Amino acid sequence: MMCLIDDFFERIYPLPSYAFLHPATTKRRFREGRGHYTLALAISALTVALLREQDLSKASAWIQTAEQDVWIQLASPSISRLQTLLLIIHYRMVTGQFKQAFMLVAIAARSAAAMLLNHERPDIDRIGQETRRRLLWCLKIVERYFSVGLPEFELCPLETIFLQLPSAEEDFGVCSGQSPGELGSYSLHVRLEAVRRDIMKLTRSVALCDQPFPLLEKLVHRFEEDLREIQTLMPDGAELTALQIAELLQNPWMPRRILLHISWHQAHCDLYRLMLRGYPEAAPSVVLDAIGAGHIAKAESECLKHATAIIQTLTNLNQQSTSRHLLEFDTAICAYHASRLLLYISRFGSGSVDRPTPEFAISRVDLCVAALRRFFSSSGLVRPIIKELQTSSRKFHHRQELALSSHPSSPPQPVPSHPGKADGQRKLSSAARTRQRLAIHSLLRQAEFSDGEEDEQPMPSAEDDYAVSQSGSGISPKDCSMNVRPQDGQTYSSQGNPVTPVSNFGALNVVASEAWGGSGSDLSPISEDMQFPFMPWLGRQGEDTVFDELLLGRDYSSPVNVWS
Repeated sequence: MMCLIDDFFERIYPLPSYAFLHPATTKRRFREGRGHYTLALAISALTVALLREQDLSKASAWIQTAEQDVWIQLASPSISRLQTLLLIIHYRMVTGQFKQAFMLVAIAARSAAAMLLNHERPDIDRIGQETRRRLLWCLKIVERYFSVGLPEFELCPLETIFLQLPSAEEDFGVCSGQSPGELGSYSLHVRLEAVRRDIMKLTRSVALCDQPFPLLEKLVHRFEEDLREIQTLMPDGAELTALQIAELLQNPWMPRRILLHISWHQAHCDLYRLMLRGYPEAAPSVVLDAIGAGHIAKAESECLKHATAIIQTLTNLNQQSTSRHLLEFDTAICAYHASRLLLYISRFGSGSVDRPTPEFAISRVDLCVAALRRFFSSSGLVRPIIKELQTSSRKFHHRQELALSSHPSSPPQPVPSHPGKADGQRKLSSAARTRQRLAIHSLLRQAEFSDGEEDEQPMPSAEDDYAVSQSGSGISPKDCSMNVRPQDGQTYSSQGNPVTPVSNFGALNVVASEAWGGSGSDLSPISEDMQFPFMPWLGRQGEDTVFDELLLGRDYSSPVNVWS
């Protein structure tokens, strides 16, 4: 088992969402026989799931034992138990058990709040302080993989986190003087997580605007300033060349350094696509009509530049790597959004000079898919992303062939209905559906939770009651619709102030009130009646085909605005 633990710290620990254990302390305790057995089981099971797929049956037994211990000790949270639980969550995510992972994240968040991990502890040693910080920051990263920008699913709001950013590995005592450094990339990654979360909150808020929103340009400028400041701190600068990537291949912290660069570009894509007219995540036309043409043109140019940089970075990494590397899930998320942006701009972009050709866009997406298939070959997390990109590329290529052969435009195909998945969503108001859109990579979406109504059992009829009374026997357990007693759980509460130490965009909290002229909790009748049919990448199940219809049914010579 020590061999698996060593493998974990050598190959998995460099990924940002796994960096919550202190390598030297953890390994020393296990070698001395003082480490927690369930923590060792969880580390070993996750290592097998990520590196040695042939032993999954053994890993499953280990993770079951570790999770059982967590449930037994549910009312007594501790650092080691929370570390174990977070590893279990990772295991459930990696193996495609998204429902279990989603529910366990809530337990982890409660445990963290009960132990006040969102506050500094200056009375304990330096390693202990940093371990507590990293545990909460990693939990925050994992939480984002389920949904981002939706307050009802946010378990660790940044507004309640009063912690310093993570220290560099050099300060954490992990890097030796001879080994290549991490150079603070983990801390910058967490900071970018906060920026991207705030941009996503802005995106969801602006999507419901039914009148001009003058604050948008000001907020965009503030995000730009923060991203420029982060750029000055990035160890590899803004442009990661092929030569730099080749050098990073010898660096154990390569996954973090690469992701930092990609995440920085993705933050720009998230920001500028707000002003990319016609794009699914763009602001409504009523908002964009009040923005100058120069800003709109700049937004398209910036989206193209940063999306291309993401794909080129991943392509260079794939071409120069002689072996398959483990990469953070967020790397695939950024590649997905960059590919969709490139396809869209090549089709509907207004820039006559910089606009890429459809052939170039398809070739870039194919290279991106090739990299994802190599680095995430067996990942259940990334499989939907790869499938979606392959489908979009294939349909995009088909539409291009039709255009070149002068065939008439193919009419859009009807969106297939998914009764089992969409019924609950259709019961929501259109405004709620717009706000609660989830991307194809959202693990909450992949979990496919029902609204619970199908579990309701009809009341027995009078004839059934009579038959039971005549039989003289009660209802047997096998006849019960629910014959498993629910296990009681204990929850914890925490205190916090509405002060945000990391996120610098408090103005987002008043977006709704300033944009809609209300308190922010009530929507205007116009907002309730608004329809946003073309929101596929943040859409619930059954809505992703809308973008494919757009690719199939639009002529290349038509105007840019595909909705108006």
